[in-house]
Parts: sequence; structure tokens; C-alpha cells
Amino acid sequence: MGLAGVIVIGRGAAVAAVVVALVSATAVGVSGAGPVGVSVLPRPGGGFAVGETEWHLVDGGRADPFYPDRRREVMVSMFYPAADAAGYPRAEYLSPRLLPEVRARFGIPVPVLLTNSVVDAPAVAGRGYPVVLYSPGGGMPRVLGTGLAEELASHGYVVVTVDDTYEAMPGVEFPGGRFVRPAPVADGAEAAMEQKYVDVRVDDLRFVLDALARVAAGGDPDAEGRAVPPGLGAALDLTRVGVVGHSCGGYAAVEALHEDRRVAAAVDLDGQLGVGADIGRAAADGVDRPVLVMTSAQADRVGDADASLDAFWRHGTGWKRQLGMRDSAHYDYTDVPLLVPGPARPAAALLIGPIAAARSTALVRSYVLAMFEAFLRGRAQPVLDRPADAEIIRQR
Repeated sequence: MGLAGVIVIGRGAAVAAVVVALVSATAVGVSGAGPVGVSVLPRPGGGFAVGETEWHLVDGGRADPFYPDRRREVMVSMFYPAADAAGYPRAEYLSPRLLPEVRARFGIPVPVLLTNSVVDAPAVAGRGYPVVLYSPGGGMPRVLGTGLAEELASHGYVVVTVDDTYEAMPGVEFPGGRFVRPAPVADGAEAAMEQKYVDVRVDDLRFVLDALARVAAGGDPDAEGRAVPPGLGAALDLTRVGVVGHSCGGYAAVEALHEDRRVAAAVDLDGQLGVGADIGRAAADGVDRPVLVMTSAQADRVGDADASLDAFWRHGTGWKRQLGMRDSAHYDYTDVPLLVPGPARPAAALLIGPIAAARSTALVRSYVLAMFEAFLRGRAQPVLDRPADAEIIRQR
């Protein structure tokens, strides 16, 4: 396990040492103030306003792999094209329950941070939108994919970010103030636990798709009966599903593609497709559907993802592309660079690269969007074959 309790599959333990502190580290001085806080994220570039809702999902048919006497449960956030943002509050980046947890753990006076999404607004009516699931990096909260989720939603996607119960740090918040911390990891069991995390994530992603099918049929999957925002069920087009993930979540995204025919395309953001020397099922068997892998310059130096990705390239029969981002590090594929104030960036050299936060954010959003536009909407995206940006390198 990483030094801060963060699983970093394929990028070495060094980059994990301070990431949780930086995630929660101050966004003081970030522009874009709202009435009661600070917007930490660049505005999404699409034409839709973005709605956001949260659900508590309980899998009554599955024992929790970490605590078998309990049913498996996950928290998810839904981001979707909103019909009307007026009169709805903006969603907070970190909840009131999570803020004091972060402050207590790291001794950092984190302010209230706002997103660009509005809570429980009605969805745009009259059409179904492709669905994208997001799996965060190992040990990391789903909130770190918020910026990417908002971007995709603003372009007409429904995006579901999934927390990893008993893995995410500092914990997962459930309704009623219940806060679930990570399961303990025995000394010497780190590698086995890393693979277990991925396997559990794949099952969680498949369960979330089952829950979305209930919503599309008019049901309400929330364990507390929280109402589905008006029009959201009709907005789901579950014939067009993609998965994107960072690090461990990228591994899980490609494994979900391998395991579930409902998934049409996957994006792996700087994750290897195995644990240590052991490659995953997708790398061993290959997949017949499209996969985009994006790597950091840090990965190019470390070189620890090559074996699993090489195996995947040998065995896969579907469209696949690997792109690198110059001057980047592992967490440039998340919201982390946007949360780290300028003076702290040198201390974060193992986590974020010299590329400007606004630039890396724009590039990641652009190429992930291009991937799903190409393979969930059938719209040609030449940039995937011939990148239009100097910072993006086609590697294979």
C-alpha cells in the first residue's frame, strides 16, 4: 500500500506518499467565487447545464468481499444534462461531513469548495444520452473525477462516479452521517489486496449498470428512497455505455470492458493492466472493443506499465490507441492539480508535472470526450489518430 494508504497500480509507491493531503489541500486563491464558496473547477465546455445527484446503492444479492456478513453497498454521484439550473443550489465539492474528516486527518483549513453542477435539477427531456461510468484511482475518492464528469455531462452524457467502499480514503460517507473507513490491510498482503480492489470495482461497476437499468425502467434504486430527478430515467441510453478510470480505476475500466458486453468502450488514464508482474484478464485475453490508454511522462520514466500494456496490445483485437501527455505526472489525470496552490507545486513534483493545471485539465477532458464521441456516438475524431496538440504524443 502507498505511504498515505493510497493504492497506485502501475506508478510506484512514491507518487502515493502525499496525494491525499494534496487532494484536500487548499484551494485558497482559486478564482470563480460563488455566494458561499469557491469554484475549484474550470467551467465545462459543452452546451448543457449540469445536474448532480447522489445515490446510496445496496446490492442485496452480494455479500461484501471485505466484510462478508454485510451486503455490498456503494455511493455514486450522477452528472447529467440539466434542463434548468435556475433556483437549484450548486453542489459542494467536498460535503460538510467530509470536510472536517479531511481537516482533522491532515490539519489543513480546507474551505468550502463548489462545483459547476446544480443539485437535483430536472434532466433535459426528450432524448437518451450515452452513459459513462468513472472509477477513481486506488484509495482515492470519486470526487477527484468531478471535473471530467462535468465536462462530459455538459456535452450530453450521463456520468456516474463510483466510490470504492472499504478502499477510498479517508472514507466513504453514507446517508445519516455514517462514515465507512478503509478495511485494514495485513502486512505482506498488499499485492493481493490491490488485485482484490480491482475485482471488487469491476463487480461494483456491473452492479451500477444493473441499478441504472432499474432507473431507466422507472424505478428508484436509492436505499433511502431519494427521488430520481425528473427526466433522468428517460435520459439514460444504456445501449451506449463507456467506462473511464484513473490508475487502479483505469485497470478496472478495461477489466469491466472484458467482463461485461454492455460496456462498449473504455479509457484507462495512466494505469497499468495488472498488479506487479501479474497481468489482468483483459491483458491476457485481449478485448474486441475500443480502448484508449493515456499515460503520463512519469510513466514513461518509470516504465512499470509496459509489460501489461504490451500484453494487451498483443492480444487485443479491437481498436486501441495509446497517447502520452508531455510534462505530466500521475495525478495530472485528475482534479488534483487544480487543488494545489502554486507555491505547493514543487513539493508535489512526484504527483503533478510541470504542465500547467489548466492545460492538463483541458487536454484530458478533450481526448476522453473525443474517445466517447467516436465510439459511443459514431462521430469521427481524427485527433485520436493524429493528435492536434503539441503536448499529446501518439505512442502506439
